[in-house]
Amino acid sequence: MLPAAVIEAGEAARRTPAREAGGFLRASVTYRHDGELPSAAVLRADTTPATEGAGSWGWTVHHGAALLAEAHGLAGEGARQAAAWPVRPVPGESRQFRALARATRDHLGPADMKMMSAERPGSLCRVTEATHSGAETGRFHLGRLTATVDLGPGGSSGGWPALLDAAWQALHLHALHQGLHTCLVRPALLPWAGKNTEIEVLDTAQLTGSLTLEADIAAIGLVPRPHVVADMRVHTARGLLARLHNVAVILRERPGTPVGPGAAARQGSGDETPPIANELHMAHAAEGDLHVAYGSPVDAAQPKIRPRLPRGDLLMLDRLLTAPPADGEGSPESVYVTEYDVPAAPWYVRENGGTVPHLMYLESSLQAAAFVGGALGASLEFPGENVTVRNLEGQDHMVRQADLLGRTVRQRTRILARTPLPGAVLQRYAYELSVDDEVFYRGESVHGFFTESALASQQGMDGGRIVPPWLRRQAPDAVHTVRPDLSALPVGQGRFAFLSGTESELVRDGGTHGRGYLLCTKPVRADDWYFAHHFLNDPVMPGSCGVELLIQMVKGYLLCTGAVDEKELHALRTPPGAELRWTYRGQILPRHHEVQAEIHLRRIHRAGEGLTAWADGSVWRDGLRIYAVDNIVLQVGDSSGEQVGHP
Repeated sequence: MLPAAVIEAGEAARRTPAREAGGFLRASVTYRHDGELPSAAVLRADTTPATEGAGSWGWTVHHGAALLAEAHGLAGEGARQAAAWPVRPVPGESRQFRALARATRDHLGPADMKMMSAERPGSLCRVTEATHSGAETGRFHLGRLTATVDLGPGGSSGGWPALLDAAWQALHLHALHQGLHTCLVRPALLPWAGKNTEIEVLDTAQLTGSLTLEADIAAIGLVPRPHVVADMRVHTARGLLARLHNVAVILRERPGTPVGPGAAARQGSGDETPPIANELHMAHAAEGDLHVAYGSPVDAAQPKIRPRLPRGDLLMLDRLLTAPPADGEGSPESVYVTEYDVPAAPWYVRENGGTVPHLMYLESSLQAAAFVGGALGASLEFPGENVTVRNLEGQDHMVRQADLLGRTVRQRTRILARTPLPGAVLQRYAYELSVDDEVFYRGESVHGFFTESALASQQGMDGGRIVPPWLRRQAPDAVHTVRPDLSALPVGQGRFAFLSGTESELVRDGGTHGRGYLLCTKPVRADDWYFAHHFLNDPVMPGSCGVELLIQMVKGYLLCTGAVDEKELHALRTPPGAELRWTYRGQILPRHHEVQAEIHLRRIHRAGEGLTAWADGSVWRDGLRIYAVDNIVLQVGDSSGEQVGHP
């Protein structure tokens, strides 16, 4: 039995024996059944008597003792005087949803819809044509769907149940277009139980035949299961006829179908290797049920904080292709393969002046290592305590420049060592990233899985001593300092505006090498965007953001001192052969107050049309030095054979 039959049963009960003519209607509907209905289900509808003069009504529909749906509303003048229509706020920062499958067509005509409807009897029969706009279009910058729907000849229900059914079907079509079905085995397409939908119709008599539906996608994701939520407008040739708020659909596995690792549905890897874990598992590792993420029988949800992947736009991991050992103990030199599908137009490229930031290389490789560590059992260590994961140190090597946009990056993570400690587990990894089997980046790193008490023992880079930045250790009359406004520089924008709000102090011949120095100071804001993404219940500034801040400071120094112009600024990138080293011995949390960062230029080499710059940097939190980043290398133009590994 299709969900629309439940809504129609409720409407038929309240409209018997009388029928209403057309008119204004407001309805609030909640579908309650979280699964498929038996094809021959016997439904019972109970109605609420209409309030005299106000036109109010209500009903519930049951299958046995189970509540399937409920609705209430107003008709006529009472509906016109109802509460204001709900307005969903537009988020300040749009979340970029990465489709699980790259659709080859964005428009489906009548012949296409007939074929799809035949493959899924009843589930798409009301949609006759559909066009999917780009992923960042629509009011909420998550996409827009324009569909032609057929409500049929109408009837005693006034047509709004058919309209709701058409809205559900249109969103299910959008879910298929985005590939949401690929992470489950033969999923059922259902209304999202418990989500309240508001419906307003200007004239119920016109809810017949062919109508145009425009849906602004308001939410799309994979937790708890693949889902789409939208606000909609419905038009006739004469103009607006109806609107719907919070239409929500979800894809569910059928009873008895496993969803944990090893039950992955998608054949989504670059060479069609069946994944052990897919996008659904990564999404749950970020912000969902860890039983789904790792398939563990341990009650990992009991402690509030467990090792997680980053959420939302910081999640840069899609699939695990290599199964971890059943005993959860990865032997040294064992290799695990994961993948990340880079969007064709990533937010981090758009907000980084058109180039791939170093943050992407770091996050993609370190997230793969963290998930492998979790799959090997580190995420379930110390089951009665809060446990978190932190990257401690690493080094990377840019092998070659690669075009990553719209391509699948494959990560190969090799376990080098696993060291249990009191309150912690340390894991060392080597990794490399490749596209089409050509390696473009490699490195090594150490992750620590810490209890709260073990993490609290971190003392910073200087053994707990307070060592101020270089400039603060100089006599005021010993250096000539200028204060450039780096906030105004076109280095990064949006979430990548790491220099925004900084107070900057520049010394041309300063620093430990006498080649140039820059100190930036900025406040910590509890609403800084990365805290909401990194991690669930455990907000912390990613170390990669600290590295990116230092890289932007090098760019800012070069621009402010005239070493590069604005055109060259946007072309600066880490060149092949460059080796970056980092050490983290502390963290920046929402409760902290101030961040300071400094860079020391080691060398600036100009050869013909090219320029290469080397620098080192550090980051302080409330006076304590917690990050050290060595050998930041940026290059623009022809390097003329310049060796960039060591200045």
